[in-house]
Amino acid sequence: EFTFRKANKLTYRYPRGESYLDVISRLDPIIHEIERARDPILIVGHQGILRVIYAYFTGMDREKCPFLKVPLNHVVELVPGTYNC
Repeated sequence: EFTFRKANKLTYRYPRGESYLDVISRLDPIIHEIERARDPILIVGHQGILRVIYAYFTGMDREKCPFLKVPLNHVVELVPGTYNC
């Protein structure tokens, strides 16, 4: 399994699990809700989820998303602006 995942981390799906593309698709409606929010939002989640959200709001290519370093035990503040964070 590790060899297959290493070959394409974005599309690899663990048995009975999700790929990063699956997560991106699952988070799409939630991201739209976050974009509509007017008040601050605190998001606590697993690193994979946080990678997808961070990559989206910073305009990162989704192919780079699985390799994004998300620090543990830290608060990351994103301040929304027009067409970027």
